Amino acid sequence: MWGGWERNADAVTKQAYRLTKMTNRWGLMGVATEETIMRVLRQQQADNPMTAVEAYEAVARPFLLRCWKESRGQAWEKNPKQFCCLHGHYYKTMEDEKTAIGAIKEQVINCTQNFIEKVLPRIGNISREMEIQIQTPDMGGDPEHIIWNNVKMYVIPDYAYRIGNQMHIHDWKAGKIKESHRDQLAGYALWAEVKYKVPIKDIFLYVEYINEGQVLPFQLTSEEFDEKKEQIGKSVGEMSEYLVDFDREKNEPLPKSEWELAADPASCKLCKFYELCKPDL
Repeated sequence: MWGGWERNADAVTKQAYRLTKMTNRWGLMGVATEETIMRVLRQQQADNPMTAVEAYEAVARPFLLRCWKESRGQAWEKNPKQFCCLHGHYYKTMEDEKTAIGAIKEQVINCTQNFIEKVLPRIGNISREMEIQIQTPDMGGDPEHIIWNNVKMYVIPDYAYRIGNQMHIHDWKAGKIKESHRDQLAGYALWAEVKYKVPIKDIFLYVEYINEGQVLPFQLTSEEFDEKKEQIGKSVGEMSEYLVDFDREKNEPLPKSEWELAADPASCKLCKFYELCKPDL
């Protein structure tokens, strides 16, 4: 919730802001995996390769332990942006923490091993000079974004680099294969076109399903890209319907009473905002 970090924000706004920072154990696993495989890539570039277990112990394990401790100790009450809050701890739905931690460890190592065996041979020779520097939220300042049709869009690819006139964009997926991931990569293609003026014919997209050890490489035709842009524009329009007077610059949400509840209330207990809607369910 915008403004929820301000001292003078009302209680509901602060509560909503705190909940936006919540993650779940699988989201945490995804971040741990991304950090781990990037360490593997950097070590490869430095001609100092690591094994999957070495990378897990050096990167993922201390990260996961710190986040778990913060979440269980409710450190997020002091600063929800700085400290981890896990859905399972917050809503007290995590029954067997030892099993949960073991499953995360197993998947991170599996993803890292697949990255070493199947992805690194394709990108291990990419130099730092060829990479596109991407501003992430943890760097401070404004994260990677573009202005498109007078709308500010935050777009943060996992890994991108240039080979001649071509732009190559990779997205790491530590979870299940989903058709919707193509749409996400279309957003990255828009970022490349708007920010770096790369024509769609020179943009190469890769969904890296590292837990499965598979890759979905593809390009968008001009016609497909135009369709994706239309979908993005439509989505922006639909979100604007929840703003007062449809004013995106003012960015003031409609009152809670004008927001519909989920069509299937059974799904609500998995939502990070469950406690906001619970009285109405």
